[in-house]
Amino acid sequence: MHGHFAPTCRAFALVASGLVGLTPPVHAQVEVPKAAPASAEAVAACERAARQALAAQSTASGEVTFNAPPAVQTSLSTASQVVLRGGGRAGAKGGSRGFTYNCNVDLGTDKVVGLVLRDTVPAAPSIAPARMAAEPDLTQLSPTACESRAAQALKQRWPRVSQISFDSDTRRFVQKSPGRAELHSHGRALPEPESPSTHFGFDCEIDTRDGRVVGMRVTG
Repeated sequence: MHGHFAPTCRAFALVASGLVGLTPPVHAQVEVPKAAPASAEAVAACERAARQALAAQSTASGEVTFNAPPAVQTSLSTASQVVLRGGGRAGAKGGSRGFTYNCNVDLGTDKVVGLVLRDTVPAAPSIAPARMAAEPDLTQLSPTACESRAAQALKQRWPRVSQISFDSDTRRFVQKSPGRAELHSHGRALPEPESPSTHFGFDCEIDTRDGRVVGMRVTG
């Protein structure tokens, strides 16, 4: 009787060890940190700058309202500046107009160092230049990153610059190679609070594979 009992115990031990080996490992969940929200001072400064820019435009009049607190653009922000993106509506002659803005805020002072204001009315589609089949679709590249980088470059040139605006009608994409493209455009800004509006241009080099800005040159 004892001779038949021992194998049974060994078989049970082997089965038990097999079950332990098949037990799936438990993975601890890793919490991904989220981007810190913008400070109330930075939000207030951006909305104040947007109101001032809208008031300076002859087509704007009446009340300005904002849709929601602006969102932090982590891909465009740096260690010294945060870029916020928001939007709203402003009274205009014959009705109201929607707008969006990108606002560069100095983290040390919570002061606006650059503002890009755009109407939300879609522009008329432009005819894309003929390109080789191997070239990327330039119509999918957004000028937002270039214009934000241009605003940072203007701040380095003119530390007290304000009311930066870009003329979307002057945008021109040029394909340099299958992996590189350039955006050429123009705008206006106030180098000093009391100075007249100054015209400027910029040349922005873009990596067409991911839309990343790899070079910026401001002229004017």
